Amino acid sequence: MRLRLILAAATSALVALSTHGAAAQQPDTAHLGTVVVSASKVPRPAEALTQAVTVLSGDDLRARGVTRVTDALREVPGAMLVQSGSYGALTSLFLRGGESRYTKVLIDGVAVNADGGSFDFSHLTTDNIDRIEIVRGPASVLYGADAATGVVQIFTRRPTGVRQASLGARGGTYKSVDVDGDISASNALAGFTLGGAHHASDGILPFNNQYNNGTISSNFTANGGASGDAKISARYTAAEFHYPTDFTGQPVDSNAYRTQHRLTVGLDAGRNFGAYSQGRILLGDNDVSDITDDIATPFGATSPQHSRFKSRGYRRNAEARAAFFLPASMTITVGGAFEKEHENAATGSGDVGTPTTQTDAFDASRHNVAYYTEILGNPLSGFSYTLSGRVDDNSDYQRFGTYRLGANVTLFPGVNARASVSTAFNAPAFNQLRPTLYTVGSPDLRPEQIRSAEVALVTNFRPDLVRVSVAYFNQRFSDLIQFVNGGPPDFKGSFDNLSAASSNGFETELSVTPTTDLRGAASYSIVRPHVTEVDPGYDGSERPGDALLRRPTHSGSVTLSYGHPGRFDLGTSINYVGKRPDLDFSQFPSPRVTLPAYTKVDLSAEVPIINQHFGGFTLTGRVENLFDKHYEDVLNFPAPGRVILIGGRASTTF
Repeated sequence: MRLRLILAAATSALVALSTHGAAAQQPDTAHLGTVVVSASKVPRPAEALTQAVTVLSGDDLRARGVTRVTDALREVPGAMLVQSGSYGALTSLFLRGGESRYTKVLIDGVAVNADGGSFDFSHLTTDNIDRIEIVRGPASVLYGADAATGVVQIFTRRPTGVRQASLGARGGTYKSVDVDGDISASNALAGFTLGGAHHASDGILPFNNQYNNGTISSNFTANGGASGDAKISARYTAAEFHYPTDFTGQPVDSNAYRTQHRLTVGLDAGRNFGAYSQGRILLGDNDVSDITDDIATPFGATSPQHSRFKSRGYRRNAEARAAFFLPASMTITVGGAFEKEHENAATGSGDVGTPTTQTDAFDASRHNVAYYTEILGNPLSGFSYTLSGRVDDNSDYQRFGTYRLGANVTLFPGVNARASVSTAFNAPAFNQLRPTLYTVGSPDLRPEQIRSAEVALVTNFRPDLVRVSVAYFNQRFSDLIQFVNGGPPDFKGSFDNLSAASSNGFETELSVTPTTDLRGAASYSIVRPHVTEVDPGYDGSERPGDALLRRPTHSGSVTLSYGHPGRFDLGTSINYVGKRPDLDFSQFPSPRVTLPAYTKVDLSAEVPIINQHFGGFTLTGRVENLFDKHYEDVLNFPAPGRVILIGGRASTTF
């Protein structure tokens, strides 16, 4: 039903576009290579932005054999990816030292975070992706809850005007297999892309560590010329991960597994009303279902028991906005958004071979209404600014307002400075606000608050040859939600706003293109996330001054690509992760430990052996963790060792 409603709305938008013939500007369809669309409500040239943004090209990632979004994000300054073991294991992103639930993740404008902001990156692949935009710094003024320290937005490939198709396959270490294919076609009025892929591995552990991922994605675009445009995108992923490890990392379970099915559908349509105004609507639906299944003998039991946890959640959103293009290069955008979140979960157990009996159930919904205004200006050559504000009114927690003030100015030819101050918030999760089997409800929880300031210098003497930037950021997190142990008679715990933290640091970036065949980029980050305050009611182990877990102070990356069109393409990626604290859950109470620093090197190569005019075939190769470095993102959960993948790709135009 929801898909039919979205498709009906899309059809109406396409009809409107085809019947509107008045000449108008197309301010929202600028060339994607020169603009960023995730950092403001209308596209902006990258050099005019007042916040830090990284754009990763899907074509470049695929040329280097990168199939997991997590591997791509490791190249982003200030981004720490934490993977709990093998392929398919829980993977979290800590951006600029913030909590893993502080980054909003969107696919073609549709939010995919769970309530409370958490998101597992383990099943997200680069298949059929055009680009990934990463906005670093608070972005609640644009996207509401969850966007506390940044935004990761993934864009599906759009048709390029050339009818083409490709099919690739590769295999290697850990019995890994990757197969993918795509097709695209378009004309003056419309176009589409369609991609599908399957990824599989036996995993790094000797038993019960298999991983399978199947992804299908599509994009249909209608071009109304000067009237506007419309796009429908959809992405479906089905994944299954087997894990033998317990909470200490020991391989002890021969049959535990979990599955996830996710469908994301979005509509983005715009219409231009003359040369000075434009309207856009966005509709989105993200449905996800999870199952965790196991057979084990519980403590004190004499026979194995079958246990199963099932959950289903969705986020549905609708947004409408109007942009007005005024003199002095000023753009004023006003809009509103509505979102509904829902989650229902059930836990069951029983004897092996019999249906499980439900032992706990959970069902919750909430909605949010938001209103915002954004003013962007470029009144003088070399000066641009951002003024924006937003109010979120949620059915679960108090009304919350956020703002952003930013400026970008040319100090002298070739050197720009940018500065901004922002606020953001993160919403409490359903299982924190409402009672569960193990906790009492905490309905008076306040949203977690974030305040941030940032300054940066950027050189643009020869942006086509070399570009350097240095940024300093200062973030303050308050009203952090913490678990509180319960007492007799039932010892049920609860949640409360009990602590505060900060995360300050520096980010440096360098990109060079000395020749048309050679490209390079490097970044280095120094981030110091630590606890600054705890409430007397807090009974956890963290104390003021403690570093936040699993986030390194020092990290950096280097990527190099060298290629000659039609002959070869070589690439390397070097990632450095410094020391960081963790907890040893194999002991009680769990002491703090320090995970050692590590450097991981990946290599890639593409060698065309059949010319594109004759169908096109390219040999591909990739080596991950070239020096077989042993490292752990999570204590006692080792990461994959050296992986060698060999394959090929056939492509054609028609």
